[in-house]
Amino acid sequence: MVKRHVLSPEQRIYIPLVAIERATQKHSWSRLPVAVASKPDQACGEARRIGYTGREEHDLALYRLKIKPVGLSTMTLPGIYIIDKGMFQDYEEWKAIQEPSLETPAE
Repeated sequence: MVKRHVLSPEQRIYIPLVAIERATQKHSWSRLPVAVASKPDQACGEARRIGYTGREEHDLALYRLKIKPVGLSTMTLPGIYIIDKGMFQDYEEWKAIQEPSLETPAE
């Protein structure tokens, strides 16, 4: 039996092959080629825009990532992603960091 070592999505940083710092409703693409940050010139999949975080020009574009691992068929990564700081970030994780703490101060 052959064992394969496959990196989980959490171990990879995906970037758009188009030079963009942040994808917004005003500045985004419906489809973008995707690369792994360690191989920025080699496409490994595609990002497909599925919507936006809101209705304003500055609201972020939401993407699904379809990755084609070498020797395997294309797979859609779980989760929804945004482009911020020039890389794809899980939207739910990004949103949690952006929101102020909802904890009530101790009395």
